[in-house]
Parts: sequence; C-alpha cells; structure tokens
Amino acid sequence: MSKGTRPEPPREAALIDAARRRSRLSAREAAKRAHLSDARWRQITSGYQSVSGESIPVHAPAETLARMAQVVGVTADELARVGRQDAADALEEITPLPQPAAAANAFSPPADAVYAILASLSPEEQAEVVRRLARENPSVVQPSGGHQRQAG
Repeated sequence: MSKGTRPEPPREAALIDAARRRSRLSAREAAKRAHLSDARWRQITSGYQSVSGESIPVHAPAETLARMAQVVGVTADELARVGRQDAADALEEITPLPQPAAAANAFSPPADAVYAILASLSPEEQAEVVRRLARENPSVVQPSGGHQRQAG
C-alpha cells in the first residue's frame, strides 16, 4: 500500500466503532474495558496501523473482536452479518447465558440492569463500586470479610 493511502475500515470495525459512539464511550474507556491498549483499539477500528510511514491493513483476531463487541453491545448476530462468524462464535463463548426469570435469586428489572452493568466491569472496577456503595450506604452494603469495624 502506498504512503498516505489508508485502507477502508473492515465492516466489523465500522460496526464496533458505531456501537461505541452510540454507547457514548470514549475509545480509551472502551479499550480499557476490553483489556486492550488505546492504540490497538484505534488500529482495529480504523482498519490500519502505521508502520514506517506505511498504512498496513489490520485484521483483528476473533477473540479480540469479540471482547470489543461485548464492551459496546454488538451481538454475535451482528458480527456474523458483517462476515465475522469467527468473532461471533468467540462472543457467544464469552457471553454469560441468561438466567431463567423464575430463578429463586432473580432480581427486579432495575437490579438486573445494574447487575449487567457491574458484570461488564473489571474486578477492580467492581470492587471500587462496592467500596463506594459501602461508604455511602453502610447499613445496606457490608463488606464480605465477616468483620465490621465500628467507631468507639
């Protein structure tokens, strides 16, 4: 490929980038949630990487594309429709199966939505949310250590 000529992003890259924008996530935050560097996220969604001044086409591995799709809410069906059945299969492997609504531990719809958001966060981010809840609502959220410190 000649210098200055950039390849068009592949269909899956355009799909992921459009979903990211709809979800109002920055590329940096989306990359972080997908456990990618910001630079790698941008390479994949732009469809190229610059090597010695040349624009080289980028083809994302299925597992990487599946993580990206999961972060921005792209479905396996959507990935398959743009020609990435391999990534669709990988996404189905990493997506938790929905729990039956009649399960004994089923939450209300708002709690289910909050749970889904928490499940999409990294363990460190989940821990931070729990710490904040505990700090703001000490009678509701109790740490899972068994011991609570009390003043006095």
